[in-house]
Amino acid sequence: MQRNTLDEIQLARAFAILAVLTVHASSSGVTYLETDSLLFPVYNFLNIAGKLGTPTFIMLSSFVLFYNYFPRDITWRLMRRFYVKRLKFILIPYVVFSIVYFVIKMFVYYDYPSIPFAINRFLTLLALGKAHTHLYFVFISVQFYLLFPLLLIAFRKLRFLRKHAIWIGLVLQWTWVVLNNNYFEFPWKGSISLSYLSFYFLGAFLGIYYNDIKHKWTQPLFKERIIIPISIGYGVLVILYTAYMYLVRIGVFTAISSNLPEFVTNYIGEFTWATHALFAGVLLFYIAHIADQSFQPRTKFVFMEIGATSFGIYLIHPLFLMIFRQIIQSGSPIIYHTWQVITFIFVGLLSWFAVRFAFRYIPFYWILFGKMDQPRMPKNPEKEGNINGYKKYS
Repeated sequence: MQRNTLDEIQLARAFAILAVLTVHASSSGVTYLETDSLLFPVYNFLNIAGKLGTPTFIMLSSFVLFYNYFPRDITWRLMRRFYVKRLKFILIPYVVFSIVYFVIKMFVYYDYPSIPFAINRFLTLLALGKAHTHLYFVFISVQFYLLFPLLLIAFRKLRFLRKHAIWIGLVLQWTWVVLNNNYFEFPWKGSISLSYLSFYFLGAFLGIYYNDIKHKWTQPLFKERIIIPISIGYGVLVILYTAYMYLVRIGVFTAISSNLPEFVTNYIGEFTWATHALFAGVLLFYIAHIADQSFQPRTKFVFMEIGATSFGIYLIHPLFLMIFRQIIQSGSPIIYHTWQVITFIFVGLLSWFAVRFAFRYIPFYWILFGKMDQPRMPKNPEKEGNINGYKKYS
């Protein structure tokens, strides 16, 4: 069963990868600047408010899977094709870049006592999605792919689960968070897909009921009843999250926490991050649909191109970030802050160029960057109002 191509998803991916780049480019500022610097709150805000990118990717991945596979008959052939594609286009690039980052850091930062020790260390990090800080996203995505057939069957058979997926996902995620905090104490919670169940279930809900939801968007009171409350919720939570992290980073929160209930101090970081990111994912999804209708064709083409290469950009951009940070690590405020802006721009451009260059000129490019599509610029942008240069997402 063929589903319509959704340009909106590529636009949402473009917004999400720009948020990821913002977080990583600003991490130098929150690490090396003195906390009494006038610009430290700015770096803190960009670094924290931008932490909506990876959760949005998780939500979009779930949306795409349920949008494409929920209406289909579940067969062994379909599931075999599903896993072959994920092995080729997700798992293999994950392993390749895990090796790349591990080897680079081994020579630059670490001095392992022996090759067998290094290999054992690499396999441990590979199994936890920890070969580099950003690879946890791919690792938890692989976990979700393993669970997807079971979730698909459950959503198809249980109407109650479909209708109430959003709050069920929240309950399941927070059950895991509380149990892990009090009993399991698993140190790498961020590498476990259970920590992101609300995003997966939200994506599933949007994917299953997408056509109904789009129809409701045209109703007069939709913005007042849905979008405005979500926007207010996001605004409140992003302020709380950035303020909380600011207090932690300047060393004040420890003194404040002594006057707060224990459950608040235990969960305020997790709650503000997860809730603000959940609101942000819905808003980005909605904004992408607005952008699809309002962007000029050339502007839309640029963002579609960013979205199409977003997975590859996600994988390779820390490599260019490492290089840029070796050039200027300190200096006068003007030079340092200007260099942070230059780093953001050029890391993004170089990452995009590397991904698209591989797509065009390197055979079996998917080993590095997974599957990509090529956008088509309208020949007559003034008359051609949309861009249909992408294949069906699956």
